[in-house]
Amino acid sequence: MEDFGRGIVAGFVATIVISMLMIMRLAAGIMTWFHPVEVMNLSVQTLLGVPDNPAFGWLTHLVVGTFIWGGLFGVVAGYMPGRRYAVRGLVFGTLAWLLVMVILFPAAGSGLFGSGFGVIVPITTLISHLIYGAVLGASFGWLRTL
Repeated sequence: MEDFGRGIVAGFVATIVISMLMIMRLAAGIMTWFHPVEVMNLSVQTLLGVPDNPAFGWLTHLVVGTFIWGGLFGVVAGYMPGRRYAVRGLVFGTLAWLLVMVILFPAAGSGLFGSGFGVIVPITTLISHLIYGAVLGASFGWLRTL
């Protein structure tokens, strides 16, 4: 149970880091035509039938990154391959990316692996999930030392 809580804290840290990187990318004018939180918002609208609301998309992003992915990592981290938690986080981030590519993007109407966006989106989304996973794993490992 302690690791579940550590996973949530580490998930929050990783979600804040990746959110800041997304905001910086958009503010710099890089790939402004692709906004991951809008994809999440469209997916949640489709899957749950909720109204379109960008704030709801950001809230969903925060909840999923913190509680769902973070908590799940806390539960499975001890079973993941790799000696270091950062490596386990990279594996976890890759698995999370695969789920996003085959569930979230198609639900948003973007096609399998975001094919509706072209090849750059799956690549940049993988990089984002690897950063998230590395921060998640490293934060979780640090929390275990306290």
